[in-house]
Amino acid sequence: MVEDGKAAGRRVQALRFKQWLDEWNSYDFSETAYRRRPSENLYMFSMSAAELRKLCDVYKREREGAEAEGIQRIRDASRTGRIQRYIRYGYPYGDLKPPQRTVETLSLRKPGWLPTAIVLNILVEGDERRGRTLHPRHLVTITEDEDDRCSLELPQDTNFAEDELAPFEVIDGQHRLWAFDSFGDGRAIPDDFELPVVAFHGLDIAWQAYLFWSINVSPKRINPSHAFDLYPLLRTQDWLDRVGELTVYREARAQELTELIYSHPQSPWRNRINMLGERGAGGVSQAAWVRALLGSFLSTGRGQGRPGLFQSNLDDDGEPLEWTRPQQAAFVIQLWIDLLEAIRRNDKQFWVRAYKRDAVRAFTDKTSWLNQDQGVRAVLTIANDVFYTDAHHWQLNRWHFPEHSENETSVAEVDAALEGLRNTAFRQRMVELANGLACFDWRSLEGPDVKGDEDIEVRKRSYRGSGGYAALREDVLRTIAEDDTQVGRVAHGLIESGA
Repeated sequence: MVEDGKAAGRRVQALRFKQWLDEWNSYDFSETAYRRRPSENLYMFSMSAAELRKLCDVYKREREGAEAEGIQRIRDASRTGRIQRYIRYGYPYGDLKPPQRTVETLSLRKPGWLPTAIVLNILVEGDERRGRTLHPRHLVTITEDEDDRCSLELPQDTNFAEDELAPFEVIDGQHRLWAFDSFGDGRAIPDDFELPVVAFHGLDIAWQAYLFWSINVSPKRINPSHAFDLYPLLRTQDWLDRVGELTVYREARAQELTELIYSHPQSPWRNRINMLGERGAGGVSQAAWVRALLGSFLSTGRGQGRPGLFQSNLDDDGEPLEWTRPQQAAFVIQLWIDLLEAIRRNDKQFWVRAYKRDAVRAFTDKTSWLNQDQGVRAVLTIANDVFYTDAHHWQLNRWHFPEHSENETSVAEVDAALEGLRNTAFRQRMVELANGLACFDWRSLEGPDVKGDEDIEVRKRSYRGSGGYAALREDVLRTIAEDDTQVGRVAHGLIESGA
């Protein structure tokens, strides 16, 4: 059958096989949660790497423009390079360093077979990814035959415009495909080098996240924090929360961010966090920072919690931000850099004057809320709530960071993210937020010139106890809402809505 508007293309023979149990019929399927009921059948076929790449939309997701699909990992050039060398030379020659590739080691060359299947999804009519819908002329039609055989009719038109989807999306194996981009010396991709493929048909996006987890994380015990960078949609899966994996990820990420905030040279908190929780050491403890991050940027938004900017789905596209560790760390570090600079610019504020107009002391003194658990939590919570509320309008999802380590995040990566952050569309909103925060009186009850002013004392005391965090957050929001800025208007909206 040929769909209207679709020109017939090449046919590929495939095997159909069923993977379904009757008890699965009662499982939790949900259109709204991107878990619609999947097909009971999978398909297996082979295709040349060159042709497969043309039909896979993953190659249109290289973060060079405003759009990116967000369900695949950032390309790791070192990994694809290693696969390229393996294909050409096999093992161990492909892993040898250039000086080791000599006449004497040529005998170590072997065929670089890739017998493991590429796992992909064949999109169906109506599938949409971030505002783009598969065009009927690009549909792959599956014709079922007898004896578990079938044929895939590929689209004749494989020139996909920037706003169009390709019919295949890779779930697992994209680095193997990228290895065929070139062999590093300009040689053409061999047309007869084929790869095995296992394909789902119309697999919803949340099931793809689950499948990625099943293939790459659960059996191999990959660092959960790493996995969530590779596949951002995993950050929002409630089933992971129930088995504890999501909690492990969030705690690990909170600790990683705290370490970066503590150690990065540009961070105002460098060497100022009590990382060991030592009694009498002063300052905010690592545990307090972790709690504050878990309750703000890394909040799941379930129950009574507010959604976290780094964690929860955004309203506009139903997926979380793709920001990775360097981006997340850079955003939080820049928030505090901006706040310190705003206090310096506004050193005539009455509360800063009480610290003898010493902006650094107003920021770091033990009597300042900004150097206590309450202040850290208030700043992080308010920044999270403000930026989550208008994330789409302020184009937070258009900030892309092309390179990041799969292991420990380096200072250089955070430096690069900080540099990139300063050129984003929402950079001015961060400055507006810092200016609003700097106008609030951050002196604690023990702060200079507080004792003796009954009104101020009463207000400062209200920030203590079980309701203190909520009271402090609301008062800070009211101060920010006094500014006639975009951030000020968002703060006013949060107060009015009770959010």
